[in-house]
This record gives sequence, structure tokens and C-alpha cells, in this order.
Amino acid sequence: MESLKEKNKKNARRFGMNKKRMVGLALGTVGLMGLVYSYVQAGSFTDSSSSTTYTPKKVAKELVDAAAVNATKVIDETNSYKPSQIPLGSLNGPTISVSVDNGKIYVGSGGVAICNSTNDTIAQYQSGTGTSQLVFSGSTTTVSNNVDYYIKNRTCDGPADLTFEIPKGASSVTLTIKTGVGATQQVLDTAQATIISVVPQFSASVDQKLSKQIDYAYDFKKFTDTTTSDNGSIKLTSASLDIKVQDNATSNATTFSVTLKPTDMAGIANATINNGTTGGDFTCNKTADKFICNATYDASAGNKTFTIYVNVTGTDVLSERSFTVDAFLDFAASNVADKTLLTNADFGTWSYAGTSIYVPLIGVNPATGRETYIKLQSKDTRPNANKVKAIILASDGSLVTADLGYITAGQPFVITGSDLAAKVQAAGKTVGDSFAAILIVTTDEANLFGYANIIDPSGAKRVPLKVRNGQIVE
Repeated sequence: MESLKEKNKKNARRFGMNKKRMVGLALGTVGLMGLVYSYVQAGSFTDSSSSTTYTPKKVAKELVDAAAVNATKVIDETNSYKPSQIPLGSLNGPTISVSVDNGKIYVGSGGVAICNSTNDTIAQYQSGTGTSQLVFSGSTTTVSNNVDYYIKNRTCDGPADLTFEIPKGASSVTLTIKTGVGATQQVLDTAQATIISVVPQFSASVDQKLSKQIDYAYDFKKFTDTTTSDNGSIKLTSASLDIKVQDNATSNATTFSVTLKPTDMAGIANATINNGTTGGDFTCNKTADKFICNATYDASAGNKTFTIYVNVTGTDVLSERSFTVDAFLDFAASNVADKTLLTNADFGTWSYAGTSIYVPLIGVNPATGRETYIKLQSKDTRPNANKVKAIILASDGSLVTADLGYITAGQPFVITGSDLAAKVQAAGKTVGDSFAAILIVTTDEANLFGYANIIDPSGAKRVPLKVRNGQIVE
């Protein structure tokens, strides 16, 4: 006979094995539960006509940013809900809810129901109009996995009579369909899809920049094409949406407003804007540092190109400068939000024809022997290259232009501070013992070599020569 001690050992071994089996079973059950849970939202809401995911209806952000917007015909007869995680494959007497994460759903006189592909009612509408959720039930019907169901009118022979209210400021609306049982609706399958996407209708881009070159031949008062005008353009684009501004706006009257900002206003006489139509020229308002240009636009007109013309006096010396623009849509309708389209967008430059050499300090004082020497050389051998002109800043802030001759390729060309001061005096103006100038040479920067210094009783001091896009090799 077995001793009590041996029986206890056997029981312990049996208990240990059973315990392991029980732990394994428990873990397996937990894993199965996790698997089921991870697929609870595996149902789908798609476009069954093309077997693709639902394509959201696009609504103009300009409308939604101003006020709530009502959208109809969001769901049609090609959109289907297909459950896939109902236990045992089907469910008798389903309760189905249709809800949105933003806004409300309104049921119209045509009603709404959940229907199958043969236009039979699967779940009848019970409640929820004017809220974020509609509830349906079918006490004698069955919902099955991998079968298409549709949201239609109450008789299942036409589209659902639903209106979706998109709240002010919303960016999208997501529809959620849940299938379950009971008054508390134990959820067995869930499907989601973004049904409304709020996107901008209007956008703008710089289509053509200001780009004329200020000409040496006209003392830097005109452009190289002998004109005194330059123009650039901005393209306004209107996207194709399901609900556009013109569909809801109380008025389509709109102002397309452009603020043109040059880095230097000197020498610009005026500016105008054209909206692409005959007689559509509008004078821009000139302020101390910018032009404000307003053109009319109809919100239903679609894409439009606006051209901004900038005219110089033809009598003032022009400096190099750059331009930026802001663009803004000002809607007359109170239920449309005004929109900033561009902010400080690059709108081009005016540059001198040739290479501009900036000399920041020129010292001249015959009494003390102070003098500036600028030495330039060029490797450009073309017959009409290497002409040199100066734009000198006089003591009163005005600019004086002077023809300095031309550089012979390979030979040093020396300009002194006294040479430049004499040109200013010949124009009836003055400079102090320290002033600045710009030298323009009719060749590419890559052809030029330059050096400058100031000599006085204390010795020689280097003066840096700078160009717009780099530094001359010294």
C-alpha cells in the first residue's frame, strides 16, 4: 500500500499539471478576447458602386468658418454599410445607430430607413432627428456579416431624406454606424467613415513676378526695354467642391485686395490692378511704404488672374529693390469668412543691368591727405562690355549718377574718391568727407576683380566691395 507521503507527492504533481493547463487555458481565452476586441470596428461604410472607401463631400471652409452649413445628398443609394464582426455571423432583431462626431442630423419628410439590396426594410427609424444620433430597429429582421445595407428613405426606394448640419468652425464630419442588441445596445459591430471634409475653396499664387532691369543707358531712370512700367500677376484659383461659396452666400460680390510692398518706394509714380475684364483697371492707393490695390471679383467666376502694373516716374534715379505681396479676399456676404491668401509672398525684384558693386565708405579730405582708391579689373573681352557708372549718395539724400568710362579687359581701372566727389559737385550737390556709392559695370560678376582702400596719415585701410549675390574676388 502507498504511504500517505507518496500519495501527497502524486496529488501535488497532478495539481501542478492541472494548474499549468488552467493557466494556459486562461491565457488562450484572454488572447481570443483580445482578438475579438481588436476587430470590433471592422465593419465598413463604402461606395459599393466602385467597391472603394467613401469619398467625403467637400464643403467650402470659407462658409463653415463663418456659420453653420447644412448639407444634403451626403449619403446616396450607392453607399453601403457592411458589418463583419457579428458573433455567429448574423443577428436577429438588430438595433442600429447612425451618428456624427460634429453637428446634427435632421430627418426630412421623406424619412429614412436601413435597407438591404432588394429594398426590404431591415431597421426602421425610431428617433434622433435634430441630434447627433439616429436610432433604428428591426424586431423581425436579421443583419448578417459581409452583406451590404443601405441608408435610404422610409420606403427603401430612394435616397434618404437627411440634412447634416456642419457646425461653425468644424474641419470634418465622421459618420459612425453601430449594430447591436437591446435597449442599451450592446455593440457588436462598428463602421466609421469621414463623410464631409471642410476644405478651402480659394487659393492664390504668384503667377508672374516683377523682373525688369534698371538701365545704365537711361541714367537708371528707365528699364532696359526703354519703358517706365513693369507688371506681375497673381492667380486666384477656385476649387471644385460639393458645396461652394456661391451655393450659400447671400452675395457673390467680393473684393480681391493686394498689398504691394516694395523695399523702396522712391521713383514709383503709381500702381494699378486689373481683374482680367475689359474696363477692370483699378488705381492702387499709395501710402508711405506700400500700395493697396482693390479689384472687384464675383465669387462664382472661378479662376481669375489679376495683373498689377507698377509705373516709375522716368525722371528719378531708381535703386535696386525687391517686392512682396499680401493677398486677401473680402466677401460682401456676412455668412462667408474673409480669407488671407498670401502673406509676404515674393513678387520679384528690380536690379541694375550689369553687376552692382556696393562701396559702403568713401573717404575724401584733400587737407589731410585722405583719399580712397578703388581698383577694378575685368576679363570680359566683348566690345560693349565693362562700362562703368556710379550712383553716388549726396549729402541731401539724393542720388547723383555719373559716367566713369569703361574698363579695358585685363587692365586696372582706378576710381578715386575725389573723382566721385567732383561728379557730385558738377551736379550742383555736395558730399562730406565720408560718403557711399554704387558702381555698376556692364558685365557678369564672374568677370570682375576688385580692390579698395582708404589712405590717410595713419595708414591704409581696406574697404570691402560687395555685390548683391556674393563678394567680388579681391
